Amino acid sequence: MDYLDPVEARDLPGLRLALTAGAPAPYSMSARAILDIKEVEYVPVLQQGAGRNEALVEWTGHRNAPVAVYEDEAPRAGWLEILNLAERLGRGPGLLPEDIDLRMLMVAWTNELIGEGGWVWQMRLVMLGLAGPEKAAQAATRNPMYAQYGYSEAARETAADKAKLIMDKFSAFAAQRKSHYLIGDSLSALDIYWAFFSQILKTLPDDQCPMPAGLRKSYDYSSAVLGGGDAGLIEQRDWILQNHLRLPLKF
Repeated sequence: MDYLDPVEARDLPGLRLALTAGAPAPYSMSARAILDIKEVEYVPVLQQGAGRNEALVEWTGHRNAPVAVYEDEAPRAGWLEILNLAERLGRGPGLLPEDIDLRMLMVAWTNELIGEGGWVWQMRLVMLGLAGPEKAAQAATRNPMYAQYGYSEAARETAADKAKLIMDKFSAFAAQRKSHYLIGDSLSALDIYWAFFSQILKTLPDDQCPMPAGLRKSYDYSSAVLGGGDAGLIEQRDWILQNHLRLPLKF
C-alpha cells in the first residue's frame, strides 16, 4: 500500500485514513477492512507504530492509528466513530445489526474486547512488560505506548487476570451462536474486529500474516499467558478470514 505523508494528505478532499505501516496492527487492519467491505474510498496516510508522529498529531490531535478525517469534519479515532462513518458513507448490508438488541449486544462486546480498559488493553499491558521491570522502565522513556496505556508494574500484575475473565465470558457468549457469525446470522463488525484482534490469542502463520520476529514473540507470549484460548473462537475467526476477508493479510 502506498501511504501519503500527513502533510501531503492534510489538504486533500474526501476521506483520509491514517494507518500503521509495516506491521499487522489490528486497529488499522480492522478499520481498513470495514471501509473496504462498505466500499468506501479513502487515501491511506502514514502512521509509524510507537512513533511520535508529530505531523499527524499537529493535523489530527492523535498519535495513534487509525484516524479517519472526512472532508473538513473533526478527526475520528475511536472504533465506533469510524464504524459509524463507514455505515454513513458506505453501501451494502450494514455491519451494525438493525435489530436494536443485537446492535446493543455487538457494541457492548466490541467495547469489552477492544475499548479502553478492555481485553486488548489488558493484554497490551502484559506484552509491554514482557522484558521485565528494568527493561520496561527503560523502554518507557522511548515508547509513548507505555504512558498511553498507563503502564506500571501494579497494572501489569493484574492485567492477565482481567483479560482472562473477559475472554472466558466472550467464549461462553460465542458458544451460544447459531451460525458462523458472532451476532445474528450475517456478518457484523464484531466478526471483523475479532478476526484481526484474535492474533493475541492465536497468531496466524507467516504465509497468512508475515510479521516482525519481535512482534510474533509478543503474540506468542500473550497466547501462552491466555492458555491458547478457545478452539471454537479460532475456528470462527478462520472461517471469517476465508469467507469475508483477504489472506494473506497486507499492511
